[in-house]
Parts: sequence; structure tokens; C-alpha cells
Amino acid sequence: RRVVTLEKAAEEAFGFEIQTYGLHHQERNRVEMFTFVSRVRDGSPAAAAGLQAGDTITGVNGLNVEGVRHREIVEIIKSSGDVLKLDTLYGTSVRRAELEARLQYLKQTLYEKWGEYRSLMVQEQRLVRGVVAKDPSIYATLESLRWCLRGAGLPGGSSPPLSAASDDSLYQTCVFASA
Repeated sequence: RRVVTLEKAAEEAFGFEIQTYGLHHQERNRVEMFTFVSRVRDGSPAAAAGLQAGDTITGVNGLNVEGVRHREIVEIIKSSGDVLKLDTLYGTSVRRAELEARLQYLKQTLYEKWGEYRSLMVQEQRLVRGVVAKDPSIYATLESLRWCLRGAGLPGGSSPPLSAASDDSLYQTCVFASA
């Protein structure tokens, strides 16, 4: 944490822009709001004070603004006059937002691919064995594979992701164990 003090002339702007994001935590069913500096203009009071794009703003003029709505933070900054003190953390919120977005994308992709995989398994069973789709053994095989994949850290599991090398051996182990 650091405190950055910005001083400007009466008709001058501080020279920075902010963005506020909310990260939805599904496991805790809540949204975490954070505000960060998205841009600092060259030659501005903000640049002279050392404010950097990516800084997370945790306080404005001594007020804690963590979780405060964007509009309210902007009003606090506007009403501060010619001197502004910002409590900041460098870069943590931007990285967290990027990682959270990536995690959500990967979860969605995995969910879609799992559906495609199940559909292909049913089709394979129909083609190879001439089995009718309502045969319960197909679904037992699919559930066995699902259990095996979960244990390896795929949908719903807690283990780390598999490497490409171990992927094939896992597939063979699971298929032979369930056949």
C-alpha cells in the first residue's frame, strides 16, 4: 500500500481515469467491487505524483472506498478540491479481473466440451455396438468415465489439470476400467 498525493492548479484536471469492476464469487454468492486507475495522462499531476495505470484505489482523502460504487468515488474525487490523496495498491485488481474472466471462460468451455463429449460417447456406442440409446449400460459407462475424469481434476474435481502426456493414459485407464 502507498499513499499518492496529487496537487493541481484550480482549473486543471488531475489527469487520470478510473474504472470499477465487480467480481462475482459464486462460492460465497457475493460481488466484490474494486476500483482501479485505467489511464494516467502524460505530464499530468497524477503522472507527476507517481500514480500508475493498474493501481487499485482503496482510499480517497482518508475515506475507505473499497466496495463503494463508482459514481460515489467519482463524486468524492471531484469534491476534493486541488489536493487529492489516494491510498493505492499496485496492479492487483487488474490482474484479478483478468484471471477471473479467464477462469469463467475456461469453465464455460469445459462445460460445453463435456456436453459434446457425452454426446459423442452415446453416438459411438450406437455405431460400434448397435446399442439403443435407452440402454442403461451406456449411461453407466458415461458415469464411470465422468467419475474417473472428476478424480483427475476435470469437471467438478479438485485436482490440478492434467498434462497432455497424462491425458492419454488416463483415458485408457478409465475406458478399460469401465468396459
